Order: sequence, then structure tokens, then C-alpha cells
Amino acid sequence: MDKPLYLWIDFVLLPIYFTLIVYWARNIKQKRIADNPLYKYYTKGLIAKLFGGLAVCFIYIFHYKGGDTIGFFQSGRLLALLLSGDTPAFFSVMAGNLSPENLLNFIEANLCCPDYYRDPQSFAVVRIAGPLVILSGFNFFATTLLFSFLSYAGIWRLFLLFNELYPNNEKRFAISILYMPSLLFWGSAILKDTVTFSAACWFTFAIYNLFIKKERRKFYAFVLIVASYTIINIKPYIFVALLPGTTIWILYSRITNIRSTFVRVIISPLIIGVGLIGSSSILSAFSSSLGAFGSVDSAIDKAVVTKNDLTREAYGENSFDIGQIDGSLSGIIIKFPQAVMAGLFRPYLWDVSNIVMLISALENTALLLFMLRIMFKLGPLRFFGRIFGEPLLIFSFVFVLFFTFALGLTTANFGALVRYKIPAIPFFVSMLVVIDPKRQIASYITNKINDKAKGNEPNNDLVAA
Repeated sequence: MDKPLYLWIDFVLLPIYFTLIVYWARNIKQKRIADNPLYKYYTKGLIAKLFGGLAVCFIYIFHYKGGDTIGFFQSGRLLALLLSGDTPAFFSVMAGNLSPENLLNFIEANLCCPDYYRDPQSFAVVRIAGPLVILSGFNFFATTLLFSFLSYAGIWRLFLLFNELYPNNEKRFAISILYMPSLLFWGSAILKDTVTFSAACWFTFAIYNLFIKKERRKFYAFVLIVASYTIINIKPYIFVALLPGTTIWILYSRITNIRSTFVRVIISPLIIGVGLIGSSSILSAFSSSLGAFGSVDSAIDKAVVTKNDLTREAYGENSFDIGQIDGSLSGIIIKFPQAVMAGLFRPYLWDVSNIVMLISALENTALLLFMLRIMFKLGPLRFFGRIFGEPLLIFSFVFVLFFTFALGLTTANFGALVRYKIPAIPFFVSMLVVIDPKRQIASYITNKINDKAKGNEPNNDLVAA
């Protein structure tokens, strides 16, 4: 079934859909800003995200002339049409039953054939897109806006979380979580990365409320299950990267009543060791759902195969190579520094071959300089000491290390790398914001002013920081 991706009427309807979503967001802002002044950023962040999603649409239409975001929409459109052609088959596919019989149902309904049908991880995005296509009136741009709007909910929760634990930094957290160019671009369109990025944010927010804050535990247990299910079904390696930091965070939160930062830092290695062992046990329990990522041996084999595929000559100048991987655990560990640096900071400026890569390289350069400035000001010991003195920062640090190590090791294509790395960026930059000496001074001054206005004594922990 061959239909055009868009018609002229879609461009007419686009500003209407955009306005309706922004109007809805403004109502949410007005209802909640009295209780939480952070909602002054809510509409601004969403508008930036909506524009990011539309930018992907236009670049994939007019520059790339095709690509995944278009493929996901077109397959979602076929799935949406199946609702009227064969309703039972529609709900069967929505439940994840990608059987040959259901593919035959597409064919019999003259809807042959949806892309990604033989790839359950990719087709999970199609299953999300299908209902949104119906809601958008089969409009590509409107479906993208709905994707952006729904995914924004998780990202907004991560913004609220960092601000709750480290107040008086909302402008910096707005930049690190809501306004980073790569997050707005690659995390807003109809893509796997949009879904998994938002799910990772929901996962983090649910862990905090369920195990640390212990509020609305039934609700956040449900959120955690849905977020975990979503990540495992689309990109299981993200779940693998999240789990070690999560177990360490939960265990470490038990010792936060110890006032001495020095003692907490000393205990940290023990907590990390226990956390890694615990996460390994949990991963073993989930091994059947994680596929190739369910064991160390299969994960290494997967890494070698993926790297070899992405360094093929077909990718030309858009690929890079951190060296040969021999397939052994020791061979993988040796590549750790190179892989992390590549996962976090490549493409470098000298890797650039197109405008999209240039934007990513400029962002990477800014992040690298930001990190080096903080490390130079603090020194390595104080830099890592501040990270290991805070549970959320330990979680962020461990997640970023595991995640970027996996990316740098296996993702040798720049086009894939700039997309895949986005879940790590807000955690990494927000972590740097918290330990930044400038942030510490500004936070101290703000708290002193507030304490003086309220007639309270200064916060000793802040003074120590």
C-alpha cells in the first residue's frame, strides 16, 4: 500500500496541532506552578522539544530522503489501518504477537507490508506509533509532535528530580536536561531513542520515589515495571547499564545519615562492590529477556559482531575504530578508556563530515572542556570524592561509565553513536553541574541569603561543601 508521506493539508494542520499541544501544556503549567515554581520551565522545554522533533522530520525528508523515523511512521500507519481492516489482528499485534499469521492478516487487508516486522525491538516503536497515528489523523508531523509530547513527561521528571535533590540550580539543569541540542534533536522524533531515553528518565524517577523517598509506592512500582519493560523490549543494553548504578544507589542511600563525607567516600568502594554483585544476580534472573546481553560471554560476542559490522568499508568516513577486539574479557577491559572517551566525546571536531555531525562535535567539545575545567579546579581526588559522596551522582556516574563503554566498544559509526548516546548526556552533564565549584559557591550564597531571611542557622553540609 503506497501512500505519500504527507500532503499539503498536513502543513496547514501542523500549526494547529502544535498550538493545541502548547495550549495543553500551558494549562498544566498554570495548575502546578503555584505549588512548584519549576513549572515556569515546563512550556519552554516542551516547545524546544517539539521543534526538535520537527527538525528531524524535515532533515530526514529533505536531506536524508528517508530513514527510520519515516519508516516507523509508515509502518505505524499500516498498523493503524489494520484496526478497521482486521480489528482482532490489530490488537494481537499491539500485544506483541508478530506471528506469520498476523503478517498474513496485513497482506489480506491490502496493507503489505510493515517494515521492522521481523525485528521485535524496532517493531515495539511501531506498536507505540500506531495509536498515535490514529490520534493525529494519519499526519506524519502531528504524530511526531505527539511522540515528542509523550516522551517529554519522563524527561521533565528527571529535571524535577535533580532540582529536588540539588536546589537553586534550575537554570543549569534546564540546559543539561531540557535544552541540550542532541537531546532535542535525537530524543524527540519517532525513533527508538526517543522512547528509551524517556523510559530511562522514568526508570530513574521511579527508583527514587519507590526506594529512596518511599512515596506512592504502588504507583511507582507500576511505573518502574513499565519503564523496565519498555527498555528491555527495545534496547536491553540500556537496562543492563542502568542496573549496577541502581543497586549501588539503593544500597548507598542507607548510609546517607552518616554526616561525614570522608566516611561515606571510604565506604563507597564496599557499597559499589556489593551493588555490582547484586546487579549481576538480577541480570542473571532477567537473562532470558535480555537476549545477547543476558551473560558476559554472549554480550562480548555481540559486541565483537556489532563492531565488525559497523566498521565495514560501506560506512566510509562516518566510522571510526578503537582497535581490534579479540573477544576475551581482558581484551574488552583493555579497551575501556578508549571506549568511554569515544562514547562520551566523539565525534571530535576533526571527525566532522556533515552539518549534523558538526553540531554534535561542537556539543561534545563543550562538554569535554566543561569536564576538564572542573577537574582542573578540583583535582582528581576531590572530583571523584564529590561524586562518591552523593547517591544520585554515583548512580549517574556508574550508568554513564557502563553505557558509554558499551557504546564506544560496539558503535563505530558516528551516525549511530550520536543517536545512541543521548540517555547518558543529561546524567553526565547534570552530575558535572552538581560538583562544579561555581555551583557550590552559588548554592552556598543562595542558602545563606535564604537562611538569613528565615532566621535559620546555615546548613553545615553546604558550608562543608
